[in-house]
Amino acid sequence: MDVGGGTVVKGNWEQISNDSIKLNTFEQPKNPSTTYSGKINPDRIKNVKITIRDLELPLAAAFIVVNDQNAGKAADVNGIAELETQKIKTITYHYLGQKETIEIDNPNYNEIEIIVRDLDLNAVPRFLTDKVMVLNNGKLFFNDGYSLKKTNLENKQWK
Repeated sequence: MDVGGGTVVKGNWEQISNDSIKLNTFEQPKNPSTTYSGKINPDRIKNVKITIRDLELPLAAAFIVVNDQNAGKAADVNGIAELETQKIKTITYHYLGQKETIEIDNPNYNEIEIIVRDLDLNAVPRFLTDKVMVLNNGKLFFNDGYSLKKTNLENKQWK
């Protein structure tokens, strides 16, 4: 795959139907899924301490929301955020355009460490794992549910 002449992603492909292929890059993520570990600290009563990081570094400034509330808090430079709540069901983090919600199996955890999957923050994806492309009118498209529609400039929707 080459976009703008500068980025090449190497891998292999497999035809899965008459109009679809499946792509896999040779380089795969070291940490393909987000995991967490939690513990109950009896000294921590009215708040929850959440530490968020990837395999290498803390995710400083990741915005963390618990239990789908409207308010949240940004993690500090060490990837730590302390939020006032007693029972925790879900944690949602937002980081550089990425968003993921994690279901917590024990609502009594009050110290939780989240290790985030390898984030692909590039314009051209670094990792492709069973990514389906569809052939439509002689052109290949990623099957992500987006549609490309042409419209007349007289029907513009911006101001």
